[in-house]
Amino acid sequence: MITAPFELPAEREMVIEKLSAKASAPHGGMMGDPPKEKPDTEVVWKSLAHPPTPPLPHSPTPQLPHPNTPLVFYVHVPFCIARCAFCGFYRNQTNDEAMENYTRHLLKEIDRVADEGVFTKRPVDIVYFGGGTPTALTADQLRRLITRLHERFTISPSVEFTIEGRIYNFDDERVRACVDSGATRFSFGVQSFETELRRLLGRRNSREELLERLARIKEICGDRAALVADLIYGLPGQTQADWMERNVKTTHLDSALDGVDIYSLKIFPGSPIEKMFDSRGGRWSEEERIRRHAEACDYLVSAGWKQLSTTHFGRNSLERNLYNHWAMSGAEMVPFGCGAGGNVGGWSIMQTGDLADYLDKVDKGLKPIGMCMKSPPTAATRYAIAGQLGYGWFEPASMPQVDYTPIVKNWESAGVWSESEPGKYRLTRLGEYFQPKVVSMLMGYTMANSMSLGDALKAMGGKLLAKMKG
Repeated sequence: MITAPFELPAEREMVIEKLSAKASAPHGGMMGDPPKEKPDTEVVWKSLAHPPTPPLPHSPTPQLPHPNTPLVFYVHVPFCIARCAFCGFYRNQTNDEAMENYTRHLLKEIDRVADEGVFTKRPVDIVYFGGGTPTALTADQLRRLITRLHERFTISPSVEFTIEGRIYNFDDERVRACVDSGATRFSFGVQSFETELRRLLGRRNSREELLERLARIKEICGDRAALVADLIYGLPGQTQADWMERNVKTTHLDSALDGVDIYSLKIFPGSPIEKMFDSRGGRWSEEERIRRHAEACDYLVSAGWKQLSTTHFGRNSLERNLYNHWAMSGAEMVPFGCGAGGNVGGWSIMQTGDLADYLDKVDKGLKPIGMCMKSPPTAATRYAIAGQLGYGWFEPASMPQVDYTPIVKNWESAGVWSESEPGKYRLTRLGEYFQPKVVSMLMGYTMANSMSLGDALKAMGGKLLAKMKG
């Protein structure tokens, strides 16, 4: 049995050091080895959009989704009014003419997929407009896009239909256009309620303006839409007291939010925020971040919020957090738009992120895919592991026939999880903070002990496994 690289020490400081390391264990990847020959993206898409019965010779055979897996549509809007200091995803500056042209092409892409007929045969359970900044679109553009999806597909009556964006410039007309057309959720990148920090990050509204605007949006929406926001801790110059008093407690006591995500700051190489720490200081240690995560979680739970995932909380039943869960749990996800990603018929799909290329492909009547790759056999296992741990628990008996006993006991001793009921393990606050790394290590352990060494090496791409045998 292979255990050594996945074991954790008992001392908390050493546990944090190992879980913080970028390569403390082989990563149980989803993608596997790149194909020897680049697949023809249009051929792949046609096999998914028009699956032949029986399959034609040499055509890719799509994998049918599990009947209980939801159907998700992801729509990407790659425009922002400005680049935020912490962001690693900025692509295109907002421009009236460019956004109208993009909207027309996005409508064409939606119509093409609808005409193909496959995804009109089952209800769409989740729709997510991401970016970029979808709320940068005009009210008319938002209305046309949302309405077209409702007209061309069977949108479930219980759909979670999210529009992601900023509070800034999201006026009453845009809000009404979204909810009147069928949106049921807004996800705002608030990041902080502290005015000075918001301005530093590129956010324009002050604390008072932000809270007032959230209240107004809730007044318009009522129970028709959930309001959700992201908060980030560990920002340049942010004190730990301010994180709790002016952010977490503000969420509960002063905001109209129905849901909130709490995230530790991730610094993207080359992002403006890297330089801010040099001038402002205040870089938190990993231990401080873990404690702030725990303090925020404990406060929200004690205030009556329901913990929906390791980082997400809902104040009431309006907030369900479905997209965030199913995006990492293997739902069938159909991509629309420049830079959109998806997962269809056992294929991982990434649409071209180049705006000119996107427009050209749509004009030619093509699905604007930039690259696609057949998901490896290990994907289903990782989805199952990520799905459970996304909710904060792990049940070894539900996984492939692998003896998890050594790792379960070792990680329990290390404080990563504890047995909440017989055979079921709940992540501690420490485990929640390191959840992505815990998923990666557990997937690595699963692969290392459920197949031959050669197959594990091929599936995981981890040279370290060659040293484990024996």
